[in-house]
Amino acid sequence: MNLSPFIKEGVIRPLWEKGVNPTSLSTNSQKVEKGDLFIAIPGIKHDGTAYIEEALQRGASAIIVPQGVCEKLLAEFKDRYPSVSFFETSEIRKTASLLAATFYPTQPDSIVAVTGTNGKTSTVSFIRQIWRHMGLPAASLGTLGLIIEGRPLPPPTGTEGLNTPDPVKLHKILQGLKEQHINHLAFEASSHGLHQHRLDGVRIKAAVFTNFSTDHLDYHQTMEAYLEAKLRLFDELMGPQSYAILNADIAEYDQLLALCKKRHIQPITFGKNKAMVQLISVIPKANVQDVFLCIEDSCFNFTLPLVGQFQVQNVMAALAAVIACGAKAEQAVDACLTLKGIPGRLEQAGPGVYVDYSHKPEALSTALEALRPHTKGKLCVVFGCGGNRDATKRPIMGEIAAKLADKVIITDDNPRHEDPSHIREQILAKCPEASEIPSRRTAIATALKQMQAGDVVLVAGKGHETYQLVGDKVIPFNDVEEVQKCLKK
Repeated sequence: MNLSPFIKEGVIRPLWEKGVNPTSLSTNSQKVEKGDLFIAIPGIKHDGTAYIEEALQRGASAIIVPQGVCEKLLAEFKDRYPSVSFFETSEIRKTASLLAATFYPTQPDSIVAVTGTNGKTSTVSFIRQIWRHMGLPAASLGTLGLIIEGRPLPPPTGTEGLNTPDPVKLHKILQGLKEQHINHLAFEASSHGLHQHRLDGVRIKAAVFTNFSTDHLDYHQTMEAYLEAKLRLFDELMGPQSYAILNADIAEYDQLLALCKKRHIQPITFGKNKAMVQLISVIPKANVQDVFLCIEDSCFNFTLPLVGQFQVQNVMAALAAVIACGAKAEQAVDACLTLKGIPGRLEQAGPGVYVDYSHKPEALSTALEALRPHTKGKLCVVFGCGGNRDATKRPIMGEIAAKLADKVIITDDNPRHEDPSHIREQILAKCPEASEIPSRRTAIATALKQMQAGDVVLVAGKGHETYQLVGDKVIPFNDVEEVQKCLKK
């Protein structure tokens, strides 16, 4: 890789330059191979500059550091590794993305980025499934990892992945997909990834904005900063040849539309209010929904094999995205008849029993409201809250459960290093009539034993997770499997 253009343009500045041409890039010192360029990015948990020595020992031929790194430290490396080039940059995250995009230049032709607080994972999955139904090789990337339609799902790793990978990994994936003739990709664009420039250099054909609500304030601090991070997708990363898929029903719609006009990005809207993809009606049934919507001048009536009106919103966003990338409305809608939900998102684990990842107040509210129209008898919810996480949401979630469910069972989630009884106590403060069953296995079994005809049970909080975190232990536990074991008994 020739670094001269980046030096000429002032993206990187030589501290001492030995005329090397790195053979590859890495932001992880443990994965550096001989001849690599190591980019020392200061992270939230790990500072890449602390791993320069390891990268050099593994054979790095060049190092890029953030501007202002201790000169004494670098001088020591210069003496000990005289053949290595060192550079500095004022925007190391952005520089990493630009280098990655140059080193791995090929990308799928149709890339859709999906941002928003909720619905990203489902929307990218629906986009992938619609493309595949149309006979187009397609992939999705995000919380559930890289999924290529038509291939077996990757095995669960036991830990959550990043919504948006680091730029080097991301561009390697993009090039790998193109080399496999997979020209269609939908991926999750997280606020962290956007703020940290991980998406810079990705050639985005269409970007979706699903919705916006409180989240990630531990990182962004304010709602304004959180929204600003998401708006980078439309303000800096897209141009006149791109499409913006906008939810016409959210408060931020006018702001997004004004930004798109300013950037000459073509908007495609979805929602209930005067949208290009417009919802006319939804009729919930046992495990499906009859949907009636119009796309421009054509109207469609079909049965969606998913529950929850929020899933209808996600499907509409997916339809708008694939249409922006050239699909015919009739073909795209036809694919909706066979859509499958993603693991742990209102996943039907048995007759009348659903497992959902809802571990935040709004998500729990959304899941319960989604299931109410499908409930003829009583609606029961089993949930807890994670330890060493935002404690303020616990009484709020208790209040939501008491208000929206007929029966509430409070149990343990991932207590981590907190006292589980203290977590349960905080939830119960706002739902004192709830049952308290510490063992999650027993709580699920109790809810299922109490089910009557027409009842619905929601097991909330862990969704697709295949483990329970108790102290330092990672204990195998899967809500769907537990439900199915109980039903067999």
